[in-house]
Amino acid sequence: MELFTAKTCPYAHRTRLTLLEKGLDCEHVEVDLKNKPARFLEVSAYGKVPALHHDGNTIYESLIADEYLDEVFPEPPLMPKTPALRAKARIWGHFCDSYYVTDTSSLVRTRDQEERRRLVQLCQDRMRFMETEGLARLSGDGPYWFGAHVSLTDLAFYPFFERLPALEYWRGLTIPDDCPRLSAWLAAMQGRDSVKAIANDGAFFIKHYTARAGEVIAA
Repeated sequence: MELFTAKTCPYAHRTRLTLLEKGLDCEHVEVDLKNKPARFLEVSAYGKVPALHHDGNTIYESLIADEYLDEVFPEPPLMPKTPALRAKARIWGHFCDSYYVTDTSSLVRTRDQEERRRLVQLCQDRMRFMETEGLARLSGDGPYWFGAHVSLTDLAFYPFFERLPALEYWRGLTIPDDCPRLSAWLAAMQGRDSVKAIANDGAFFIKHYTARAGEVIAA
């Protein structure tokens, strides 16, 4: 099995975490996204990471690749047991990519202070939605999205929260004080062996965001 990946990509980060949680051996191929090799483009028709080549199959798009890995290698399971909860997991994956990531990306790109304030409020409202509609309803007494055991939903969100120090530095975004479950979830994720094995610190992401953010407008 080959994984085409890029260290700085949060979507590839998801699949790297999934492989580690599954304990799977995989050849990791680091891709220069500014100079994409032909072999990579044969595997990823979209030209995006992550992309898997396994058993003659090419799989891309991170949420799809991670579900593929969970189905092909079912232990330990990373999706909830019931169809209804699996549907919830997919809904939250969609929320992450279509709302949270979209809004935080807009926050990084803006150079306008009033727009920054609006987007910080919007992103924090997204976090409050995760707190009240996600973790408060689904996690029970456990630290993770669906309780005591980590799931693909946790792995879908985590890479974007590992990058939160850069958003705080450049644009002033933090987890609101009224989101204790979200803060506890992040701490639980940071303690996992899979996360620690490939973690990068805040300074790494602050440097990585320099070209995108342009200047600090965090106050």
